[in-house]
Amino acid sequence: MTPSTWDRGAYALWHGTVPTSTILDRNGPQDLWVKGEGSWLIDASGNRALDARAGVGNMTLGYGRNDVVEAMSRQARELPYVCTVRWELPAPVVVELAQALTGIAPSGLDRVRFCHTGGAAVESAILMARSYHRNNGRSDKRLIVGLRDSYHGSPMAAMAASGQRMMHWVFGPMPEGFEHIPEPTDASGVEFAAQLDALGPERIAAMIVEPVKGRNGQPLPTPYLQAARKYCTENDILLIFDEAFTGFGRMGEMFAAEISGVAPDLMCLAKGITAGYSALGAVLATDRIYQVFDTTGTVFAHASTTDGHPVACAAALATIRAFATEDLVAHGRTLGRLLNDRLNDLLKGVPTVRSVRALGAYVGVDLVDHDGHPLSMPDRASLETACRRQGVLIHYTPDTVVLMPPLTMSEEEAELAAERFATVVSAFRPVP
Repeated sequence: MTPSTWDRGAYALWHGTVPTSTILDRNGPQDLWVKGEGSWLIDASGNRALDARAGVGNMTLGYGRNDVVEAMSRQARELPYVCTVRWELPAPVVVELAQALTGIAPSGLDRVRFCHTGGAAVESAILMARSYHRNNGRSDKRLIVGLRDSYHGSPMAAMAASGQRMMHWVFGPMPEGFEHIPEPTDASGVEFAAQLDALGPERIAAMIVEPVKGRNGQPLPTPYLQAARKYCTENDILLIFDEAFTGFGRMGEMFAAEISGVAPDLMCLAKGITAGYSALGAVLATDRIYQVFDTTGTVFAHASTTDGHPVACAAALATIRAFATEDLVAHGRTLGRLLNDRLNDLLKGVPTVRSVRALGAYVGVDLVDHDGHPLSMPDRASLETACRRQGVLIHYTPDTVVLMPPLTMSEEEAELAAERFATVVSAFRPVP
């Protein structure tokens, strides 16, 4: 354990979901990350670590991308900000990005509403769905249906749409108008229809899902999504895909919707949209939804000061150009296959390893303890710490341990990541 050298009284930063005191107990100022180069992070002591988690899946282009940085710098010099909350006109880069997004999105998603995070995108989509029905004279259609154990972000409406009961217990009471159904066990979608019939389709405004679950990299079955699409269309329910995590090449296609071929009515984006270089979110919508707000009823009066920030949009536009010119989605699939094959080979016979699997550039490693139960969260955290000591950064969720490299990582670097990770896992002993 690194001795703490922090001045606790002067340390003003309140960290994220882990107690700040715990972080300061385990790390010193020398452990701060100070620089990124390609797929590597460098700390204040000069130690290098291979980032096999791509930030939190968002650093799709890695670090030090001059094309992205220069696009942001140029936009900041020319015009750093324009307010578009009401009647003001946007910067040209915002218009250009919206056009670029509709050009790569699943069929039918022809309109773009910008925000600043994935959670904000989900909240915007939820409010958009309810307002859409109200403008169509169906104010009774207000219910939002999600899946149990799903995660859609930290704003209150996004949290309520998430199916994680712990979040509801900690931060509740949750707002009304949300229900959760079990994750599919019947791929045909028959049970899905029965579950929504029981809730009353005349009350349901929208159904929200991740087409691939970010917690474990498992796609929802294609027949299930096809059945959901058919049911939602027949019952005037909007289908929302949350692709804040799964979009921009992570799951082997530009968007995870392409795996099933099912197109949603609304799609939420964030994370990889700027390759992690700035905060930006977006909701893509069909023209049918857009026209309801543009020609009848009330406008969609939900916006924030920094929505569609020009500097962030410049980063996103440079990111899309990189995807178009560098064949990054295909390279991500290559990295995923390489990591999957090498880890299956290196970890063969290791008792804590239940399975290794890959979907695109998302590699899940399912680990178990001495009794065959899924590895505990404290053990997962300890494993992550041990990996950092070996110079490789990984990610973990309540479901699995994850390697999700930048899509620009070299095959040699992926080999190195697999070797370092396998060394740690082979020596790791869960707490009894």
